[in-house]
Amino acid sequence: MHSEQLIGHLQNGSIRGLIFDFDGTLLDIAESLRNSIKEVFEENKIVSDMETTIQEIGALMETIQGYPLPKIILQSYDMFKYISSLNSLTFMKKIQIAALIFSRYLTLAKEAPIFPNADKYLRKLHKSYDLYIVSHNQTKNIIAHLEKHDLMNLFKGIYGADLLPALKPDPNALKPVFDRYKSVKLKEFVMIGDMPSDIMAGVEAGVWTIALTTGVSNRNILSEQGASLVLDSLSELLQITEKK
Repeated sequence: MHSEQLIGHLQNGSIRGLIFDFDGTLLDIAESLRNSIKEVFEENKIVSDMETTIQEIGALMETIQGYPLPKIILQSYDMFKYISSLNSLTFMKKIQIAALIFSRYLTLAKEAPIFPNADKYLRKLHKSYDLYIVSHNQTKNIIAHLEKHDLMNLFKGIYGADLLPALKPDPNALKPVFDRYKSVKLKEFVMIGDMPSDIMAGVEAGVWTIALTTGVSNRNILSEQGASLVLDSLSELLQITEKK
């Protein structure tokens, strides 16, 4: 029912703004993440189910890339216990492995591409909606990618972790977007992301939510968070909006 309602709103012009996550939603980080994990695991002779490991570490990356280093260290014990491939290692070894993966990922992600045709889709969506980015990445990194593809002028606001009052899944992460308007009707906005934290933030904030299966989370995981609509690509979103 929610999916049909949202599709109707997207097609009848009653949606005002689209709020995008960045990594895994607009930026294709899959290869960067996979390669960083694979390289570090091979160097340290760690054997694992790579698909499970990518999902577990990808979810952790989504969270900690917005944290200051002291907070990561303080919460590291709780964070690492959810990574099954590291269970047999000592706590200090887990920290070492995680630091290596995170460092290598940040380097590789600088060269990560946006998803194929995402620039074309965003330009079309820009004609009908106010576009925003709310991400756990740093604002300067997001801007660097957008400038590379001449996409900066499409967004009314770009908010990385350094500019957010709270991090997703906290609904206050979306507050900077709403603060740009004199009055806000929450059902005029859609949160679009590839991680459970994106959907949880949107649901708690009271906006519509679209989950994209373009990141490390699968369709079942995203559906369980109560996404209004689950799509496999940005092209599917564009197809829906163009059927007016």
